Amino acid sequence: MNKLMINKFLFLFFCVFTISTSFSQMITFDSEKEKLGQNINTPYPEVKPIISSDGKTLYFCRQNHPLNIKGEKDDQDIYFSKYINNNWSVAANIGAPLNDKYANGINSISGDGHTVLIFNGNTFDEEIPGAELSRRTKTGWSVPVRLEIKDFRNYSEFEDYQLTSDNKFLIMAVERDDSMGDQDLYVSFHQPDNSWGSPLNLGSQINTSSAEFSPFLASDGKTLYFASEGHHGLGNSDIFYSKRLDDTWKNWTEPQNLGTSINTPELDAYFTIDAAGEYAYFVSMENNQRDIFRIKLHHEFKPDPVLMVFGYVYDAKTNKPIECEVKFEDLETGKELGIAHSNPENGKYNIILQSGKKYGFRATSPGHMSVEENIDLSTIHKYEEVEKDLFLSPIEIGQVVKLNNVFFNRGKYELLPTSYPTLDRLVDMLKNNQRIEIELGGHTDNTGSSHLNIELSLNRVKSVKSYLISKGVSNARLQTKGYGSSKPVSSNLSEETRKLNRRVEFTILKN
Repeated sequence: MNKLMINKFLFLFFCVFTISTSFSQMITFDSEKEKLGQNINTPYPEVKPIISSDGKTLYFCRQNHPLNIKGEKDDQDIYFSKYINNNWSVAANIGAPLNDKYANGINSISGDGHTVLIFNGNTFDEEIPGAELSRRTKTGWSVPVRLEIKDFRNYSEFEDYQLTSDNKFLIMAVERDDSMGDQDLYVSFHQPDNSWGSPLNLGSQINTSSAEFSPFLASDGKTLYFASEGHHGLGNSDIFYSKRLDDTWKNWTEPQNLGTSINTPELDAYFTIDAAGEYAYFVSMENNQRDIFRIKLHHEFKPDPVLMVFGYVYDAKTNKPIECEVKFEDLETGKELGIAHSNPENGKYNIILQSGKKYGFRATSPGHMSVEENIDLSTIHKYEEVEKDLFLSPIEIGQVVKLNNVFFNRGKYELLPTSYPTLDRLVDMLKNNQRIEIELGGHTDNTGSSHLNIELSLNRVKSVKSYLISKGVSNARLQTKGYGSSKPVSSNLSEETRKLNRRVEFTILKN
């Protein structure tokens, strides 16, 4: 064998080895992708699908359709469809103000379903393009407002954005000075003034010298799906996934190709999944036509399980729905981890909580006392949903507010540190409403002697009072009373219901 033949052989071997290695890293599914029906897909291109966290609303773009709002430039409008009785409804144009004569699309929707990031073709004519935010109102979607991102620039004619389900992180696909080539994936962190920090490149494990785009970070906050023209693939662009390993946002597992069950030799992109992680939706080519498909995810490749808490927020006095914010925090540290908004029309809310923490969550609305709940997700093995309606008490004389996130050890009255964030918010309320005077009431279950229960309940609210005074609240505004087991709010026949009777409340005496 001469030298030329040896070199050819080595080259072919290298190619075969590279291809086989690439294919060995691809994911296989035990189901086939299916194209969504004619209520979604038409003879016109359908692109950029976004599924709501509850899996019941699908948003997408439709190009060159007769029902689009016509303009002088690229003809692309936003449409949506509802999942009703196991079928997708006929897609409807979302209308103004999200659609106009320019090319329009939804980049992402928040976990609560009430905030969308959109792009508009008109932004490409402006000096500084970027994403725009719109919120759901009682009369429809608000006029989009540009996000303020520090040190923002994009040298590419394309851009993608995703607002994560906790509203704390903004993932983007743009081209900047530190990009490795074409579009790279970046993350920007939400700031206290509601702006966004300078974009941080996700690093060389994710980004290549070619374009990476259409990022989607799953509700677990770790699993990233994206399209790439640079990682080994089957053609134009393929969809990959990777897991975030730490909070630096620089360390990721090696991206894996989602394989031939999803990817084709043409463009494949815009992968999106709901909180349950049951089905994935994405864009693919079939018969030279871009359409929206879905596939059932194998359990091995689903994101980590999360918990969705949902329900309605009501005024405790009138039982009318309330527009409010629902914030959730790490119960151990008090660090705020996310924020959601209720539907301004009917008060419906939902929050998505990741595994591995104990959470506190609270609803807040002007003129009302915030109501707090807690839940332990130290371990969670599958996706779950919990329905919990929240009732906010108006700030007026006679209203009773339960302090759900004030904790003591069993039979003790020393405050646990996990109580401090809740009590600090009570301090703020009292300082902002100097005329308010309250009674702190302690309650127990019926276990043990009545006398000891009254003593324990009184000592507990005295501990709460001491904490409030240490933070600057006047002693004259605080009364205490131990009720023991005399005012149960639930049955004492089982521990599950009995624990509801062990509580600290306050009653507004003067306002």
